[in-house]
Amino acid sequence: MWRAGEPATARAFDRRANIGLHHLSLAVADEDALAAAWREVSAHPGVTVDVEPQPTPPGSTTRHFLVFIPGGIRLEFATARK
Repeated sequence: MWRAGEPATARAFDRRANIGLHHLSLAVADEDALAAAWREVSAHPGVTVDVEPQPTPPGSTTRHFLVFIPGGIRLEFATARK
């Protein structure tokens, strides 16, 4: 991973036009862990919510959320519903 020399003028990553990291996904143990991660991560300074906790895709047994962390990388937390 790298940081842009001039973040204010850097171009956003385009997953359809560039080779590179689209997002990092982390598995969490269960829905309680997902909820705890949501509370902590979404409240962190500089984090922008991309997708609030929800099934992925709709109707799925997997729940997740996505945020942009400082620096612009998308970070996903996911768990299988039991």
